Amino acid sequence: MIPDHEDIGIGSFACAFGDVECKPENIPDFEALWETVSFGTDFAEMGCTTYRKMSGPAEDYVVDSVRRTLRLAGVSAGEVDHLVFATSDPALALVPPDFASRVLLALGMEGCVPHVVSFQRCCSSLTALQHGERLFADPDVTNVAVVAFDFMPEDRDRVRSYAVFGDAAASCLLSRTGSGLVRLLSSAIKTDPEGLRGRDTFVSRKDVAERTLSAVLRAGGRRPEQLAKVFAANLHKPLTLFNATSVGLQPDTVHFADTLALYGHCGNADWMINLLDYHERFGIQSGETYLAQSLAPGFYACGLLEGLAQ
Repeated sequence: MIPDHEDIGIGSFACAFGDVECKPENIPDFEALWETVSFGTDFAEMGCTTYRKMSGPAEDYVVDSVRRTLRLAGVSAGEVDHLVFATSDPALALVPPDFASRVLLALGMEGCVPHVVSFQRCCSSLTALQHGERLFADPDVTNVAVVAFDFMPEDRDRVRSYAVFGDAAASCLLSRTGSGLVRLLSSAIKTDPEGLRGRDTFVSRKDVAERTLSAVLRAGGRRPEQLAKVFAANLHKPLTLFNATSVGLQPDTVHFADTLALYGHCGNADWMINLLDYHERFGIQSGETYLAQSLAPGFYACGLLEGLAQ
């Protein structure tokens, strides 16, 4: 899809990581768990040395992240019309029924409308970004905040196929003023039926990635060689680079290794974490094209972004 509102800027990215730093190898029975879910894969090659764990309720970190975003944007809580939450299916099942209202009240957003996007696993946040952009079809909407969060209370549950999960929240602000770091050119998510059945293969994963990437590039009027940087999911490093190469992405454009080492795979927050990390270290450039990407068993999502003048 191509956004109908080209004047919508996306910026003020902020992150709130779990405050307890942990090492994967200290998880009970870590080696056996890793071998079970990532059979025959050397964990040392993954590139994850630490992960972060939340010591308090997830809502505290969500509030912290959104509050930082508003402060960076110079926008008051009362000026935000909608707050879009994105999280994976397991995390959604863990939040209390009044989660959204507690977050809104803590932020002072009494007049803000909450939304939640989930059931797309770690790809939900890119759909949330697309949903947030579509809310500007209402001419009265001025600002929309998007916050992605994922967390796992049990350490043993963090060890998944080719990933070690960390806890984090990441947020950004969509604004009608057109100011920000980037704008959304196009976005798409597609399913891998074999992945939904738990039988995904290299062939099925490659197919869904090619279909999604092709749709986004076509809708955004861009070619693969025009991608300045890819903000990838923080998964097993060799696998991530191999998957990128298999669909025509250049390995040297994929930005994820340093945040993977520090924070592990933070689910829906990964692409925002990596975009912010890249911007702080190198700077998002006006007119350059960037790709935000996420994948999970059964899903592949990506969003094409264009850098805005700072």
